[in-house]
Parts: sequence; structure tokens; C-alpha cells
Amino acid sequence: MIRQLAIGGVVLLTAIAAWWVWPRPNVEIRVARGGIATVIDHRGRRSTLGDTVFVGGSGSKRIIRVVNGDTMTHQLAMFSAVAGGERDYTVPVGVYGGFCSAHATSKRLTFVVQ
Repeated sequence: MIRQLAIGGVVLLTAIAAWWVWPRPNVEIRVARGGIATVIDHRGRRSTLGDTVFVGGSGSKRIIRVVNGDTMTHQLAMFSAVAGGERDYTVPVGVYGGFCSAHATSKRLTFVVQ
């Protein structure tokens, strides 16, 4: 019984450590069916995709995750995701821009990676 509890404790501590250090995106962009995109920052705050997306974090590179729940491929400036797909991009600090197929107003999107 004591051995089983010890093994259970080790497994639990390993799972907690893995969760703590597992790389998470600094920003996640979710494209819903119909092409409406939502931005989720590293704190879990949600907002509608605007003209400019600010990506903060620590270190010299940031992770941007694009999750496409739509039935067609979407291009989000220099990032893209196939229909029903998900992709992570690791980018250095800088300003990136381009065409956005999920952006309803100007069709232009700028990422400011800080």
C-alpha cells in the first residue's frame, strides 16, 4: 500500500512539473467557422481579432498558435492554418504584417512581437 502511494505521488509530481514547464503559446488565434477570429493572450483573456495583435512574453522568441476551426484555409499575415488544423509558429521579436483572410475590416493584419 505504501509503495503504491509513493508511486502515485511520483507520478503526480511528474505530471505537475511537466505541466508547469511545457511550452505554451504567448498568443493563440482561433478562427471559428465562418472566418471570425478570436485572440487569446497568455493570461487567457479573449478579444476579437483587430488590426494589430501585440505578442508579449519573456526570452527572445514568442510562440503564436493558430487554430483553424473553419472549413477553409486561412492566412493571418505570415501565419496560416489549413481547414480544421492547428499550427505553432516560433518568431523572434519584431513587427510583421500582411494579408488576413479572417479579418473583416481592412484585410491587413500587423503582429507586434515584443
